Amino acid sequence: MDFLPKEWLQPLVFRDGRALPNRILPGPMDGVTEGSFVSVLDAAGLADAWFTPFIRISNGVPKRARLREKLAPYLATGKPVIAQIMGIYPDLLAEAARRLHEVGAVCVDLNCACPSVTVLGSHSGGYCLTEPYWMAEALTKMKAACGSHAVSVKIRCGFYGTDEMPDIAAAIREAAPDMVTCHFRTVRELYKPVQEPYLRLAQMHALLPDIPFIGSGDLFTIEDARRMAEEAHVDGVAPARGLLKNPALLKEIAAACAGNPCASTLTPEQRLALLNRIGEASGHKRRDQGFLLKIAREMFGEDSSEFQQLLEEISN
Repeated sequence: MDFLPKEWLQPLVFRDGRALPNRILPGPMDGVTEGSFVSVLDAAGLADAWFTPFIRISNGVPKRARLREKLAPYLATGKPVIAQIMGIYPDLLAEAARRLHEVGAVCVDLNCACPSVTVLGSHSGGYCLTEPYWMAEALTKMKAACGSHAVSVKIRCGFYGTDEMPDIAAAIREAAPDMVTCHFRTVRELYKPVQEPYLRLAQMHALLPDIPFIGSGDLFTIEDARRMAEEAHVDGVAPARGLLKNPALLKEIAAACAGNPCASTLTPEQRLALLNRIGEASGHKRRDQGFLLKIAREMFGEDSSEFQQLLEEISN
């Protein structure tokens, strides 16, 4: 396969007629794909849709005004927005999903993938994979509350091991969401290297043949996306950490799908300019300095002159 699938450039049309412009999505990252990061990448034309980090639905459902405020940075771009939620009470999740659609989300996604120790301790996120029947109930109630509007789910290939995939897939088939995003690791593997990651995705995809299946995990380059397409036959991709290293990655993947692959569309100087704009958009608030360092570390490397210069500036 010289190029990536042209099908990834096709809109993903949901039951209510609303759509994502293509199947190349920015993966949600808590504390990253928010505020200044979103506004700067959008202004540079580097994303065609947005996928919010999870919104916690704890003991009550936020009012519409609060949910509208949560979505405001994404809706302001004018691009379709997938709003992700997390929680343990299916009825509350269902009502939150309904309200999120009312305030502008094109799809509401249930996070059943987050491996954070804090999240797992609350029995949400990736912990939900240990209770497939709960996933089926939560997604079914979300769909009932949302009517014809889209509902999706983010998963991993198991909690403890990949032998859990058939039960997880059976629960998802029962609920029949409009889209599945799957990370090839298990929850317990966190972000460690694994053997045959794309085989795992291929196996999970085979268990969910009738649901649009978006691949996730270690998507840093066009070559990573190509291998995932070739070996797992995913219907699209959602790079996450790869956007920190290369904010133009989504556009580069799209170019490869169109038959115009390029090594990189951003020079080091352009990446530095983007980083500076993110800093300016955040107002250089002290609480955002760690965020800027995180991006710079991924974008340039910890030993780079760019990272060392930023570290010195923040230290002073």
